Amino acid sequence: MRLSRWFAGFCGLFLLPVSAQVPKVLWLDEAMPANQVLNINGSTMQLLWPNMPDVQVESAQVNSARALALLQSNRNACVGNKLLTPERQAISYHTQLPQVVFPGLQLFALRDSPSAKVLNELRSDNGIRLADVLAHQQRLRLAVAGDRHYSAEIDGLLKNPSWQRQLWRRHGADDTPGVLKMLREGRIDLVIEYPNVFSHYQGPSDQQSPYISVPIIESAPILAGYILCSRTAEGAELIARFDTLLAQMSQNPRYLQAHLRWFEPQTHATVIELYNQVYQTNFK
Repeated sequence: MRLSRWFAGFCGLFLLPVSAQVPKVLWLDEAMPANQVLNINGSTMQLLWPNMPDVQVESAQVNSARALALLQSNRNACVGNKLLTPERQAISYHTQLPQVVFPGLQLFALRDSPSAKVLNELRSDNGIRLADVLAHQQRLRLAVAGDRHYSAEIDGLLKNPSWQRQLWRRHGADDTPGVLKMLREGRIDLVIEYPNVFSHYQGPSDQQSPYISVPIIESAPILAGYILCSRTAEGAELIARFDTLLAQMSQNPRYLQAHLRWFEPQTHATVIELYNQVYQTNFK
């Protein structure tokens, strides 16, 4: 009896590591834990998580800068909806297909403000150049989220010493809603934002919008947010899982609807066109 118990315990020593092999992921997000849906990131992940029932998900609410730091200090951390940059690719693995696609950045202003008049004067059929706006009226105050990456060209403009007196950089977990609140209260003149993010924080309205927006020419017309994971063996395995799921789910109408719910109905045709281009689908 003693020998059999000893043998069972001895075998158990070799079985313990099996449980340690259960895949785990530290999911990093600026707005929500992994099991809630508060934005386009969450609504798409809601469709991916059920297809990974064996993965243990731990979530952490962090800003973008903290998320990128955690990718480097953890072996199994992942973050969603991130633009690809050389710096990010150097510290992480990324999915081959994007998690989300959306129209490019726009400049927003209060409709009846002097800044709106400037935008209307400078806009063309393709949009407006941010450099022209900053150079045209040096009293305009532009607010940006301090830790965000916009685009290589826009980031370069924002670092230009010539424009620093016109810029207001907001840092912290509430940087995006905080910047939009400043615009709403008239404390700043212009905001750079994605149309879906702006609509999400402003909320639905049956009345004419109190804002105008113009596409920024220095921003690509189609932007894509990818899933990034730690540049480790564990991160590579998680990325492979996400790649398989994105290839499958992006062909599902539900995944398209998870995008469309965050856009105004009048922009759905544009979003569907972008979606079809990226995911090689034929949705109408």
